[in-house]
Amino acid sequence: MSNPPVGTATGARATLPTWDEAVASVTGPGQRYELVDAVIDGVPRRVFANLPPSLRELFGSLRSRDGDQCLLAYEDERHTIADVVGQIDQLAAALVDRYGVRRGDRVAIAMRNYPEWVVSFAAVTSIGAVAVCFNAWWVADEMRYGLEDSGATLLIADPERIDRALPAMAELGVAGIVVRPGGPAPADGPATAGVDAYDEILVPGGTMPDQAPGPDDDAMILYTSGTTGHPKGAVSTHRAVLNGLTAYGARAVVNATMDPPGPPHPHDTCFILIVPLFHVTGLVPVMLSCVAGARKLVMLYKWDPERALELIEREKVTHFVGVPTMSWDLLESPSFSTRDTSSLLSVGGGGAPAPPELVRRVEASFGNGRPSIGYGMTETNAYGPRTPPTTTSASPAAPGGCCR
Repeated sequence: MSNPPVGTATGARATLPTWDEAVASVTGPGQRYELVDAVIDGVPRRVFANLPPSLRELFGSLRSRDGDQCLLAYEDERHTIADVVGQIDQLAAALVDRYGVRRGDRVAIAMRNYPEWVVSFAAVTSIGAVAVCFNAWWVADEMRYGLEDSGATLLIADPERIDRALPAMAELGVAGIVVRPGGPAPADGPATAGVDAYDEILVPGGTMPDQAPGPDDDAMILYTSGTTGHPKGAVSTHRAVLNGLTAYGARAVVNATMDPPGPPHPHDTCFILIVPLFHVTGLVPVMLSCVAGARKLVMLYKWDPERALELIEREKVTHFVGVPTMSWDLLESPSFSTRDTSSLLSVGGGGAPAPPELVRRVEASFGNGRPSIGYGMTETNAYGPRTPPTTTSASPAAPGGCCR
């Protein structure tokens, strides 16, 4: 479906549409981002007409893509679409057949930004269970709180997080799966159901179980705040996550409709993941948008501006979404001037206001990359106000925000 032309022609030049005209053209009847009225839980809503029913179908859409295409580039590892889809199916089968996970059960995920985080989230939500995304910086007491508060019956974690959680897992009867253990999994530890190694529980040739969630089933719990007390779990349904994700796509098209056309960019859309997946920004607008478009997601073991610049150059990254201090880190890196960052189109994010000087530095220092800043909330799946690059450049003091 294509968007109808907007604006009016004046001689050889077209007048660019207003915001309202662009939105109407993108969300009108028959368009990809068509908006319709719906009643959800007795409340009238405006929703996107073409949403997939659940995250299961979103991840399932990868099956129709080129299986040899790289989806996750983690440090020097390459994970193709076929690799990722195969692991999602195998883990989903293990969750249902080995651990008895059913629709509505809570499965916690606690690890750094590994490819297995993406696979775990996809497998859990695809079988109708609820992905409980733990802050990877939590200490033992906070891990205990998260397990007890969420009612999780299974924890998928890396060795560091498993070690912190083992005492609580034993008391609460929570089973565990450890990814990248670097040695034997602590199967003889105190956890009631033991702790299995991720690679050992995957089912060779396993297929996605016939256990699909509905649009209004709970999909995930993200813990937010906690600066003055226990963090609260923000619950989102499949419909809520997909509406937020789709809103990002719609806004991108609206912004493109309002911008004067320029020469095509030589590189495919590619994001670098520099914020945690347990945070709504890394999860929804970055990771899930890459899944939705079958775009390459570049991942780091930890934030390191030197390594980030190396990967931006090597992988031809087009979108950098972080907090302002990360943009500063890139600019202040000793190797910045020697790295090719011309693939970048957007350098921004949220989390705090962008100082005017930073906006000016980004504008002046990146060949094609333009500054942007936005505000969102966990409860809105990160969607919220955002200054497009042209606005940010024209008004560098525009306030930023925090996806909390």
